[in-house]
Amino acid sequence: MNHVVDTLIIGAGPAGLSCGIRLCKRGVSNLVVEKRSFPRDKTCGGGVTNKTYRLLSEELELPEEALSKIFCDENDVLELFFGDLRLTHSKIKKPLRFVKRREFDHFLATEYQKRGGKLLENTTCSSLDPKGHTATLSSGDTVAFEHLVISDGALSPTAKSLGYDSPELAFCVETHIPKEALPNHTAVGVSFGVVKNGYVWVFPSGKELCVGLGGLYDQSVRYDAILKDFLRTLGVDPEPYPIKGAFLPYGKLVKQSRGMDNVLLVGDAGGFVDPIYGEGLYFALASGIEAAKAISAGHTSARKAFLARMKPYQKIIRDGKRLQKIFVLPASQKYFKKVAQGRNNFVGFYIDHLLAEYDYPYSRLGKLIRDYRREKKTAKA
Repeated sequence: MNHVVDTLIIGAGPAGLSCGIRLCKRGVSNLVVEKRSFPRDKTCGGGVTNKTYRLLSEELELPEEALSKIFCDENDVLELFFGDLRLTHSKIKKPLRFVKRREFDHFLATEYQKRGGKLLENTTCSSLDPKGHTATLSSGDTVAFEHLVISDGALSPTAKSLGYDSPELAFCVETHIPKEALPNHTAVGVSFGVVKNGYVWVFPSGKELCVGLGGLYDQSVRYDAILKDFLRTLGVDPEPYPIKGAFLPYGKLVKQSRGMDNVLLVGDAGGFVDPIYGEGLYFALASGIEAAKAISAGHTSARKAFLARMKPYQKIIRDGKRLQKIFVLPASQKYFKKVAQGRNNFVGFYIDHLLAEYDYPYSRLGKLIRDYRREKKTAKA
């Protein structure tokens, strides 16, 4: 079978599907190719910040009623730990929502198809020629396309085959335990000082808790063993609960400036992940949406238009990478432990204005602190 489309999208994660949904909205023909079938699992904490929700509801115009059903949990309390020492218990004004990626990605795939998008599951590209605008699929089908969007993950075989550099990698592992295993854990928990160059999370996830950890990849580190030890410190026997892991980019953007004009890398494939928190869903959706806007605008070089639109996001990642290098130093973590302990209100302010919204860039943390003090002073007056 022959397919003729404007845009071929390889990978049906949030980045690829958001691009497809947005292209359908603009009337641009597209085809999404996915190597697996839905529903399928994905290692991910599943946190959805307020800014991410806004992309879903406003940019993709997904129905509010349908969106409300995909969230398995919501929480407005964040606890920070250093090891087993609790530093803060902070109320946040903009609650964190949570999804199970198996259901979330399936939901996006369904919404994509509702809008007329064509999704080929259990399919890969056996040959690809972006310059010649053709691809041959594992099914034997051929695709003629104008633009190519690569969204097949941090280890993207497609990007590698075209000569793109790999992003700097982190590795994360996670498991799910029943909430009754930790009945006193009712907040969003984040713990530093457990894994080198990373952190541990305990996120509410419906009837379960998602417990995981991640950090800059080091092949000598047994991440699964560290997670098991962490669970034991919580009083939970880890053996009944399977652990799964995955690579993700962690701060180094893939260089696209010298790539082909009709090829765009989005989501993990482009290195678009927050280097401080590892938040990927926001950048996956944002990069997919911006890719669709660049393509539908009809520029001579969709790549250049896409990179211009992505500059604010790239700045966040680059600034965060510089901060990451400072924060992982032992002296910095010791200082963080000292200044964060007991600062419940400040941590809440930080979460509401930086994690939830990116109201402040990482390069302007000093202004965030000054604004917090000003607001605190005003409240007391």
